[in-house]
Amino acid sequence: MFQHQQFDRFARQWLADYHTTGRTIYCQAGCSGCCSLVVHTTFPEAMRIAQQLTTDQERQLALYLERLRRAVPHLSSMKSYLRSHRSQIGACPLLDSAGRCTVYPERPLSCRALLSTRPSAWCVADLSRLDPWDKRAYQAGLDRQVVTWPTHFVAATRDLAEELERQILETMRAETGWSLWGNLAVLIGLARALLLEAGATMTAGDILERINHQGLNVPWLLNLQAEPCHDVMESR
Repeated sequence: MFQHQQFDRFARQWLADYHTTGRTIYCQAGCSGCCSLVVHTTFPEAMRIAQQLTTDQERQLALYLERLRRAVPHLSSMKSYLRSHRSQIGACPLLDSAGRCTVYPERPLSCRALLSTRPSAWCVADLSRLDPWDKRAYQAGLDRQVVTWPTHFVAATRDLAEELERQILETMRAETGWSLWGNLAVLIGLARALLLEAGATMTAGDILERINHQGLNVPWLLNLQAEPCHDVMESR
């Protein structure tokens, strides 16, 4: 995907420049702390991953989606969704037993963008539950010229990833009349179902019907837009 190539070129140069200052980015193979966070992506990126799933990946995906479906009725907002994701739903189903990403070359922009300026322990910490003194100490140690405040993740890569995601969605909407963004695993499951159904239609109405059938039509989980630009998810 062109946007992935563009992002990787930028990230390589940014990292090279950052390392010349003597500072460290702590991300490394097997460090999967950010993979326990909610991962949202665009439908075209999810479709690329869906096209290459193995049997074991499909099994792990199904288990994740079942946990998500059980949790959804008890989650009332984006905030509750983000807070309960680790404890109720679990990490990305595309990790292997060693915590490595099994689709790393095709990982979405939202994953590529997360570069940590702190050790991995901070990537799994619930900052909202920190003692006020610890929270102030954490924030005081952040370089506001580098990070997306008040997190410790690099701002430059996240900003570029968001812009490239917008480009992907705009292209999708121009070509199909609709665009879809949301939970990575849900989108992969949806894309996989469409790939397995010969001649499956892909209109906004068909997609909305499938989402409703799965009980996943909630605005903080998926965002479906169609022409003219209005949020189709609000019509449920």
